[in-house]
Amino acid sequence: MTAGVVLAHGAFHGPWCWGRVQECLREKGIAVHASDLCRPTTAEDIAALQADVSAMRDQLGDEGPVVAVGHSLGGLSISGLDPATVDHLVYLAAVLPGDESGEANPPDVAEAVIAENFFPALEHGENGYSSVRPGVAGDLFYHDCSPDDVAWAESQLRPQPLGQAPYRFARATWRDVESTYIVCADDRTLAADFQRDCARLAGNSVVMEGSHSPMLAQPEAVAAVIAQAAGQ
Repeated sequence: MTAGVVLAHGAFHGPWCWGRVQECLREKGIAVHASDLCRPTTAEDIAALQADVSAMRDQLGDEGPVVAVGHSLGGLSISGLDPATVDHLVYLAAVLPGDESGEANPPDVAEAVIAENFFPALEHGENGYSSVRPGVAGDLFYHDCSPDDVAWAESQLRPQPLGQAPYRFARATWRDVESTYIVCADDRTLAADFQRDCARLAGNSVVMEGSHSPMLAQPEAVAAVIAQAAGQ
C-alpha cells in the first residue's frame, strides 16, 4: 500500500523546514509534498493546502491513505480541509482550533496559551506582517538544535501575516477525521498545557521531549509518527 503525506509549515517558516522529515518518509516509500503557506488570510492558505491534498489524492487514486500534517500555525490550515479528501490529521505542536459546532472546544489560543516570551520576540511591519527579531529564534523555536542548524533556520525565516489567527470554523476537520496530536513537552513557543488539552480532544497523542521544532531536531521520530498515522 502506498500512502501520501502533505505537510503544512507554521508561522514564519516555509517548506524548507520539512526537508529532513520528507527524506525519512520517502525512505519508507511514502509519497510526500510540503506546501508553501504564507498568504494574507487563513482562507487562502486553506485553499492552497486543499489543492495540494487533492492533487495527492489524485496521484494515489485508491492506492492508499492521505495524511495531512500541520506544525504550529499550520494546524489552522489542516483543520479547514475537506474531510472527504484526507484520512488522518497530524498536529505537531500545533494550533487545534475551536469551531461553532457546539461541541467541546480547546482553549482560546489568542488569550492564554502562547508562551509569554513569544510576542516580545516579534517586530511588526507594514500590512499586518510580523517578523521574528534577529537572534531570538534559536531560543524560541530551536533550543535543542545544533548551532549550525539554528543559524541556517534563522536565515530562512520570513515575515508572517499573524492577522490570520484566531480563525473560526463552522466545523473543524478534526471533528470528523481521525487525528493525532504530537505534544512537544519542552516547547518555548506554544504552552505545553495547551498542547495537552488539544491532544485530549484529538483522540490520539504522542509526547516528544524537546523544542517547538522536532522536524529539525528529531526528524526520524516525527516521520515515525506520521508513518504510523499513514498505516505504514
